[in-house]
Amino acid sequence: MKKLILLLVAIGLIVMSAKSKFSLFTDKSASNKESKIEKYKACIDACNICISSCKLVEKKCLDGKMTNMAVCEKNCKDCIASCTKSVKLMRSDSKDAKKQCIECAKICEKCAIECDKFSGAEFKKCAVDCRKAAKHCNNM
Repeated sequence: MKKLILLLVAIGLIVMSAKSKFSLFTDKSASNKESKIEKYKACIDACNICISSCKLVEKKCLDGKMTNMAVCEKNCKDCIASCTKSVKLMRSDSKDAKKQCIECAKICEKCAIECDKFSGAEFKKCAVDCRKAAKHCNNM
């Protein structure tokens, strides 16, 4: 009986040891991925804010109350698409993230220039947010 208890205790210790080693490995790989993505955090945040601002302006353009909004609407759509793609690549730590961010910066700046042409608060905020995203994307 004592031998059986000792055997069960030994098996239990082996299982616990294996689980803790596995969880340490899993935690390291998760934290390693997080640390890789951490380098993109400021840019991801800026792009997400830019996306939100562009969506508000795009909605304002679609309301149709103001004229000559087609170019602004198109630039906002392009900016949303580019920032979304950039965020996706940065989150996956893709080798193409930097290249996409450089392209995104150009599109964000173009959108900011167009938004500056209008006087509404949404447009001014969008221009500021687009320029901030462009700055972070250029610094990648």
